[in-house]
Amino acid sequence: MTRDVSRLEADDLTFHDDCIYGLRLVSPEPDLDDWDSELILDIDHILGGVKLDGGRFRFLLVQANLCFENVSDLRVSFSFPEFNIIPLPIDRIERSDEPVVTRGDNYHEFLWTIHLNDRAGGSLTFRSIGYRLEQVGEPAEFDEQTIPKQLRV
Repeated sequence: MTRDVSRLEADDLTFHDDCIYGLRLVSPEPDLDDWDSELILDIDHILGGVKLDGGRFRFLLVQANLCFENVSDLRVSFSFPEFNIIPLPIDRIERSDEPVVTRGDNYHEFLWTIHLNDRAGGSLTFRSIGYRLEQVGEPAEFDEQTIPKQLRV
């Protein structure tokens, strides 16, 4: 499943409490006239939750790649004080209301900030035209808001 939510639908999805397991940068190849760059986040995307008897919850999760397109001016700030490296939970993703760069009628870069729940106020800030969400594997239910390591692709 790929859903392009780059412009008008950007506020339709929430990524609150989705955990980031990996960060990949895809660089352009100017020699091949390829000027596209991407920031790809390997996440556990929470599709929903169900409250069970006794106050417990079950969560419907899917492993996904959150792919930001035509990325520039990337700034990354987070830390793991006194902890092993653990998945980074997303607090929220914000996009500027107005484009910060416009080229012609169809190219608009926005300022994006991914705020993290990392105890140090971490974030990823960059310019991008938008993102797409690529599902990896099939959705499944879990007791926690993360997919166990041995079940991740």
